[in-house]
Amino acid sequence: MVRVRAFSKTFYVGLRRKPSYAARDISLEVQPGEIFGFLGPNGAGKTTTIKALLGLIRPDQGELSLLGHAISDPAWRARVGYMPEHPTFYDYLTGHELVTWFARLSGVNRIDAEKEARALLERVGLSQAMNRRLRGYSKGMLQRTGLATALAGSPSLLILDEPMTGLDPIGRRDIRELIMSLKAEGKTVLYSTHILSDVEMTCDRVGIINKGASVRTGRLDEILGQTARGYQVVVSGLGPEALARAAAEQAEAEVREGKIEALFTERAAAWDFASHLVAAGGVLERFEPHRDTLEGIFMRSLATGEYKE
Repeated sequence: MVRVRAFSKTFYVGLRRKPSYAARDISLEVQPGEIFGFLGPNGAGKTTTIKALLGLIRPDQGELSLLGHAISDPAWRARVGYMPEHPTFYDYLTGHELVTWFARLSGVNRIDAEKEARALLERVGLSQAMNRRLRGYSKGMLQRTGLATALAGSPSLLILDEPMTGLDPIGRRDIRELIMSLKAEGKTVLYSTHILSDVEMTCDRVGIINKGASVRTGRLDEILGQTARGYQVVVSGLGPEALARAAAEQAEAEVREGKIEALFTERAAAWDFASHLVAAGGVLERFEPHRDTLEGIFMRSLATGEYKE
């Protein structure tokens, strides 16, 4: 569906033409019907890679394809919807006029395009504002409008560059749910972001890049499942003094709501701690590997720079 192999791009800036390496040997692959999260800090090369995929900039080297077609082949264009990081539109148009125009550009006839525009604006939460001019839209409303334009023409592949930018928590929730509904419809979604909590809730696979280079890629459940960092013990049923003594004995332990929660690097130490508290009258509520968060994996991947697939 989407394939990037060894993509590199260098820009030359200033009077002395100093090289700026925007992408260095980036590789990723997106399978049909999945949601792929393209992660990296600001300036990592996410937007450069997306623009190269869309044929907006020419790669220095590498192979890029969409829907089985080389980027130079226009056959993929009618089947791909794109939302840039900062959508900019003709602000004298209404939201309905703009989305209708995008649907017409996708080959939809006028009457159907107008119907589709209304349906899409309702879907992104702009039914009450579709007849207002865009110059009166907020940043979040423009983001929603940009998503509606990307959906015009019912593309099978959506490429979204930072779609959550400028949205409040309710707006982010709405867009997350919309992205997940697109997957349920059989569409494929690639979106870039640095909001890791959104990725954990929506994505099947992720690719992490930093400073223009691939760092890590794979299925999200496998990445999270492979990163057990010790063991977690949760015990309840002890008095306040016993809980306080137990917490004082461990470097990574805290008492919350009448329970002690402790982390251990070794299973044997975790079991000894749990057994001791159970013998003292405690109730063992949890004894399990402690899984890392995507944020922890992300930060360590950037720090080590190690590429894993």
